[in-house]
Amino acid sequence: MIYYIGYFLFKVLSAIFFPLTVLGREHLALKTGFVIASNHVSNLDPFILGIASQRRLSYMTKDALFRNKILSYLLYRVDAFPIRRGATDFQAIRETLRRLKRGTPVVLFPEGTRQGVSVKKKVHPGIGFIVVKAGVPVIPAYIKDSQKVMAPGRRTLRRSRVTVVFGAPLYFTQSQSYLDIAREVMHKISLLGPAL
Repeated sequence: MIYYIGYFLFKVLSAIFFPLTVLGREHLALKTGFVIASNHVSNLDPFILGIASQRRLSYMTKDALFRNKILSYLLYRVDAFPIRRGATDFQAIRETLRRLKRGTPVVLFPEGTRQGVSVKKKVHPGIGFIVVKAGVPVIPAYIKDSQKVMAPGRRTLRRSRVTVVFGAPLYFTQSQSYLDIAREVMHKISLLGPAL
């Protein structure tokens, strides 16, 4: 119930502050679990992906947000789960694999944290490990201009149009290295941006 209340509220916020254009939504019509791998430039990005996809998603979220009891309660009820930063969090990885194998789409940000639009992107091999172990495809996604609505460090919203584009599913094999997979995913994400 809380998930769908939150979904409705962000649809309203979107209509007021960040009207959405969504391209490639047909790529999400998969019967199995899959990973949505996206760029990340604003705290709004997980919510934007949620309303853009029109599917119920799970989110790997930094553990610091779960320290507040009220916020933690709400996050768990919108299918978010914590991951520790700065170390390999095997519990978070196991939870991600569990959700993917039961058919739930999971949102991951391969950069690991918000990156500026012009910042050179860091690549982490974790997404490669996850998609190989789960045996699921990756849907690359690119969010344009969400930082204009809520820039890093700001708590207020400014009106701006936002565009989300979902790419075609990517499939990988166990013969590929985790880092090579992560690099290919990031490359496919970056290719979606110039087309907007």
